[in-house]
Amino acid sequence: MGGSDGGAIITGTKGKIMCECYGANPTLLPSSRMQGLNVPQTLARVPEGHYVQWVNACIAGYGKNQLSSPFEYAGPLTETILMGNLALRSYMVKDATGKFPGRKKLLWDAQNMKITNFDEANAFVKREYRPGWTLGV
Repeated sequence: MGGSDGGAIITGTKGKIMCECYGANPTLLPSSRMQGLNVPQTLARVPEGHYVQWVNACIAGYGKNQLSSPFEYAGPLTETILMGNLALRSYMVKDATGKFPGRKKLLWDAQNMKITNFDEANAFVKREYRPGWTLGV
């Protein structure tokens, strides 16, 4: 199943899809359902790859190249994924009373870049740097 990097089987209400890593080469199961199937391409492809596209946009300058995954979309998506990681990491952090709170809904203040209802989780958002090792921001 899948390629050398693994794969996935997605089970839906009308059938199953098997695909390689990152959803490449999807196949309906049973594979006989693929016969005569023609799915129109609705999204533009990135022939040079996302990394090369990003470097070319950096070279061209801000706003001069259109990206397939612009920061206006990719930024909030990345923040969502990082929130999932933050929830997993803070699951086993002791609260102010020294107890493990277990599963807890984290409330995110995007403007101030912090969790508002569980201060201990903020240790994974920003860190305190040692003297002489600070960032210049």
